[in-house]
Amino acid sequence: MVKYKVKITDIIEEAQGTKTFILDKPEDFTWMEGAHTHIGMMGFDEGETPNKAWVRHMSIMTLPEDNKIGFTTRVYPPFSEFKDKLSGLQAGDEVVLFKIGSRMYLRREEKTVVLISMGVGIATMRPLIKSFIKDQTGIRDLISLNIDSSGDFIYKAELDQLHNPKLKKYFAGNRNEFYEILNVISEDKDAYYYLVGSDNFLRDIIKYLKNKDIPEKSILLDKKAELLADYFS
Repeated sequence: MVKYKVKITDIIEEAQGTKTFILDKPEDFTWMEGAHTHIGMMGFDEGETPNKAWVRHMSIMTLPEDNKIGFTTRVYPPFSEFKDKLSGLQAGDEVVLFKIGSRMYLRREEKTVVLISMGVGIATMRPLIKSFIKDQTGIRDLISLNIDSSGDFIYKAELDQLHNPKLKKYFAGNRNEFYEILNVISEDKDAYYYLVGSDNFLRDIIKYLKNKDIPEKSILLDKKAELLADYFS
């Protein structure tokens, strides 16, 4: 397994308690939109066995052509060991990258793609939206729906600047508004539905979509295949 020791070049405060960490991109490190990678704190692998408490898998919120790697995450107490160490890092410090995964890439099959995210889960969706703006091939329309009860919608100002007749973006501040929008956009039984959020959020939305006769094969999660049955049962 290849590990990359990379430097943090910038830390951006997206909202209260939410930060984006920008990292150097190694020359041979590449990925697809919607991919994730493992972020390890320095020293996590120095013992006889890796310290898994110092590692998290994070969605990459940039595209390879940005020539930088970025991830966005909540950073506020109570801290896990990983978040405790992450919150103390500054530009110039280093972390370790390894093991890329890709389950949420754009399916270009002449269908509508619907991106449904909760809070910071929109970090997974940002590169999909940016990739779509660059190339709409094989996608009928792209719809993004994000719910965040705090009202501090991550990336909203940036995404509001993206204009394309085939792109629709919705930000909901409460469940009533969210389900009003979801009720309309889920009328498309042939679309792909990408879901990112808490476990309870995923189960609720899967149940809702299945009740709307959306087939399971059209509902995509950023989860290992062996875990999917727990969400769809």
